[in-house]
Amino acid sequence: MGLLSPVEGLTKMRSDIEKKRPGLQIGYHHFAFFRGHLNGLTLETLGDRYLETGTDLRQARRTLDWIRSELVAAAKRYQHQRISGASMARLLRIEPEQLKIEDAGAAQGDTPTLEDFQALCDPQGFYSERELIEEFERRYAGHISGTASKQAERNERLLRKLLDTVTALEAWIAAMPRPSDPISIWIEPVIADRLLAVDIVTIEDLVTLINRRGHFWYRKVPSFGVVRAKRIMKWLEINRVVPVAQWALVPPRELGATSSAHLVPAFGIVPIERLQLPADLDGLTGTNRPAKAQIQAANDREAIAAWEDLKGGNEHTRRAYRAQAERFVLWLVNEKRRPLSSATPEDCAEYVAFLTALDTPGCEWPWRQPRSAWIGEKGVKRTHPDWKPFSGSMNAGSRRHAVLILKGLFAFLVKVRYLDYDPWTEVRTPKRSGLRLKVDNVLNERQWTAVVDELEEMPRGEPYLRLRLLLWLGYGTGLRLDELLRLTVKELVRLPDGSWELDFIGKGDKQRQVPLDAAIFGFLCDYMEARGHGRNAAEWTSALPLLTSLRSQSAQKVRDLPLSARTLDQILKTHFDAAAERLEDLFDQAGLRAASAHWLRHTFSTELISKGASVRVVQDLLGHEDPATTAIYTHVGRKARGAAVATLAIGARR
Repeated sequence: MGLLSPVEGLTKMRSDIEKKRPGLQIGYHHFAFFRGHLNGLTLETLGDRYLETGTDLRQARRTLDWIRSELVAAAKRYQHQRISGASMARLLRIEPEQLKIEDAGAAQGDTPTLEDFQALCDPQGFYSERELIEEFERRYAGHISGTASKQAERNERLLRKLLDTVTALEAWIAAMPRPSDPISIWIEPVIADRLLAVDIVTIEDLVTLINRRGHFWYRKVPSFGVVRAKRIMKWLEINRVVPVAQWALVPPRELGATSSAHLVPAFGIVPIERLQLPADLDGLTGTNRPAKAQIQAANDREAIAAWEDLKGGNEHTRRAYRAQAERFVLWLVNEKRRPLSSATPEDCAEYVAFLTALDTPGCEWPWRQPRSAWIGEKGVKRTHPDWKPFSGSMNAGSRRHAVLILKGLFAFLVKVRYLDYDPWTEVRTPKRSGLRLKVDNVLNERQWTAVVDELEEMPRGEPYLRLRLLLWLGYGTGLRLDELLRLTVKELVRLPDGSWELDFIGKGDKQRQVPLDAAIFGFLCDYMEARGHGRNAAEWTSALPLLTSLRSQSAQKVRDLPLSARTLDQILKTHFDAAAERLEDLFDQAGLRAASAHWLRHTFSTELISKGASVRVVQDLLGHEDPATTAIYTHVGRKARGAAVATLAIGARR
């Protein structure tokens, strides 16, 4: 195949651009970009100023070619009484370099004499007198005559016509982005595709995500990153389609607790740290307060804080307890206009009814605040104006859990004499839902094979080593999510036979020992070596977390930060979604997409039981207090029931 001519090459390049940018709209920012190019600004500067692709020179050149092709096509359709569309199209094909007006020299007063010019340009006397005069006139003729050269006049005239053409076309075809517009018609495909992958379809969807999740919204979008996020935010600022909340533009660490409007203390359904209570609702003078308490707590908020501190436990448990106390306080002060230290048995019983009503949309709603004031979207930051105490309805198990926590809180407050009596004593604890734990929430052999195959397709870098360790730790030890996150080198114990086990404090502050398979220990060594700690466990610092963040590759101390629960969930969710694509069975796909870290624990226990391990051993490994909890894994599974029924061979008897 021969080489393409310049014209053919340009035509093919523009065709390729059109294929990669289907239906892309040309906006006012594109005209500003093109106009800046005509005025001599560099493409890097223009890209940084007007494009979502930033200073990427290759993308800026592609965009420039696309804009010019759009303008030429529009010019051919344009009807004007003074200039034809064909003339406009020819103008648009002129490059700015062709219209550059070179400086003819210094100003008239600075024009040198012929003798000075000869001393400057021809000190050796190379030119003849006639040649020297011709060169002198060529350089300074414009100043000598007092008029610009004809070429300069022509170039100036063409540039004015070209800018007028651009202005005329801008008024005719430039579009303004609208909230309902698909992002694919405004944003480069390389960026739009990543947003579409998480169901961000329109510009309004994008701004909603930003306003809901705040400064770090881009973490919701896989493989997006802070640089692309900044470019998108700049594009939204230029086009001003949908207002972006001011608070979302500022990193959380820069938000002052009282300086930002959305964090100003207020009375209402707001996070308890923002809740501004009047004197009659803060609990200082509650009707259930005895004369003297055994804790240094002047009001209800301080009493709850004392309960949290003395309760101990890991942060995950403390956060769950804090949430239930916060919900009850917000409900009391907003609905009953009473502080926690004035709560009555009737209030407590009504609160249980309130929790039940959250799960029953069609039921009567007798409370002051509408249901929508209490329930919001999951994952909204506490600093966000749209934060709500509940992220959805509460099933029977969740209601029971909430009541048990509140009963524990009030029992503590009575015990330390902060409260005189316990209003929850006579309130019946909601029953369990009666539903058995879904042991079918395990990964079957096909699903686990897909998970491992997807893992092995990854590049052999640190993310791969971390994910491999995470998957096999969960699958091979059955630890809970928070137990995995809290593992450090200190919990690794080498046994006399050379094998390894994990010796740690699990749920309920109970000591547990779980064997660590030799292969999993090898995966840990690989990961530690990649983190710069070598393969010798004896040289590892005891405080080193086994699973860490990958936020920075520059500073070792930053690389060894423990992995957060949110990040771990996202890592597994992304991997399970990708692995599901390998499965042909739609039910297997749906199951794997619904999987979480806890499914690995279920899989571990179910596999052990199915291979003959005793309930007592599995109970010990899982850290179950009640053997009945472990016994649920021994029930006859669906596959076993199906196999039993199949032995009837009903089809053969018909």
